[in-house]
Amino acid sequence: MSNTIASLADLELELPLRPITDDLSAFTRSLSLSGSAEQGYAAFAAQTCAVGDVASRARGYAEEIMRFLALADTSSKSQVALFLDMLIALSLLNTASTIAVALAPPRSAADFATRQRVLVDVLAAIGDDAGFANLARKAFFHGGDDDASGGRHDLRAASVPGIEDTRDRIPAAVGLEQGMSLAAFLKDQAPAGTLIERAALQLDDADGFAREIESADLDQERLDRLQRAHQGACLLATADLARACLIAAVSSRNDHLGDRVADLSRRLGEARLRDIVAFAAQAADRLSDLRRMQHEAAGRSKLL
Repeated sequence: MSNTIASLADLELELPLRPITDDLSAFTRSLSLSGSAEQGYAAFAAQTCAVGDVASRARGYAEEIMRFLALADTSSKSQVALFLDMLIALSLLNTASTIAVALAPPRSAADFATRQRVLVDVLAAIGDDAGFANLARKAFFHGGDDDASGGRHDLRAASVPGIEDTRDRIPAAVGLEQGMSLAAFLKDQAPAGTLIERAALQLDDADGFAREIESADLDQERLDRLQRAHQGACLLATADLARACLIAAVSSRNDHLGDRVADLSRRLGEARLRDIVAFAAQAADRLSDLRRMQHEAAGRSKLL
């Protein structure tokens, strides 16, 4: 991608469209549907997430957001309004990747360090909003984090692959030159309500596993599997609730789903998962501000 262009009007937009997938969506799609629900959830909880790759995409999206804002300063208001879908989509992708880093259970010292490096970036972006910063710290807290030297961890932005190297449902970095694909991605989101109801079903499954753990006479192997299954169901429910917050924020529908999300999040077993949903809801408010700004700009243009 070129960084020498003078304004948004100088962008050379890429065609054909490429598939774009956010990291929370990819996180949930790694659930295996073969075998029993117990086996699938347990296997999901045991999976290793490529936290470093997700974090690199988050950094890449953030850099493209800053690039958009820099070009907006030298662009006409009408051009900025025309391209606001690109900014909103990049912000959605960045937030989804950030939440996926917080959500994925860390498996190594490198994972812990990456989480801390991403948290540093998040806190810098939040600025002086103390309440939001506190939510971010709680969302990224995980036992052992304090031992990670996150400040010394080098995190590089992911590079945008060639269109021939992109795959459907596989997350990849994108830039402003993929603006038409970003706009299509933004319009092609599943309804937030669908994700919320799927999360409710996953929490029902988690409750069922918890009851079995408490009531049954289990051997150690089955107990371990049920505990992993409970964790897997809760991880998936958290991902869906968090993503629902983000999608609702950028959707053209006027669904008021916050109370439903809050009710379901209270059923999550771990405090850190509840904190992640609360962080997602707060981040969604900032996405809503971008969408509101877009609507106001469109309204002003109609009056001219």
